[in-house]
Amino acid sequence: MCDVADAFFSAVRTLASDAPLKQRLVVAWVDSLATLDADDLPEAVRPRFELLRAAVTSARATEKESSVEVSVRKMSPADASRCASAILEMFAELVRVKATGERLETRRGVRYTGGRRFTRATLPMQVQLPAFLARREVA
Repeated sequence: MCDVADAFFSAVRTLASDAPLKQRLVVAWVDSLATLDADDLPEAVRPRFELLRAAVTSARATEKESSVEVSVRKMSPADASRCASAILEMFAELVRVKATGERLETRRGVRYTGGRRFTRATLPMQVQLPAFLARREVA
């Protein structure tokens, strides 16, 4: 689970850069998400991940471009934005599940993420969430 969350975190960091959206989407997929196995994902995000994989690999590769590059190039700006939003939403779900210590059902069996509950202030440094992603803390 930690590797999956780390991969999504890396993808979200790429999407937050200042390059053109389609370029960011290609790099986020190729560098962070392409090697993930859907069986390692929690059931809550698996269908969305499989839809995303289908969207970013729908076109055939050319001599100069990979399948991902061609697929994303052919997307409308709205479709590319929806794909980027889907990555962010899946990451947020993974962080929520990880932080609450819920059991994760995967096709390879039940995995437990631990019972420790984190708040935004106590998350490990490498998993610090921006304020707009964190849930409001109750005093």
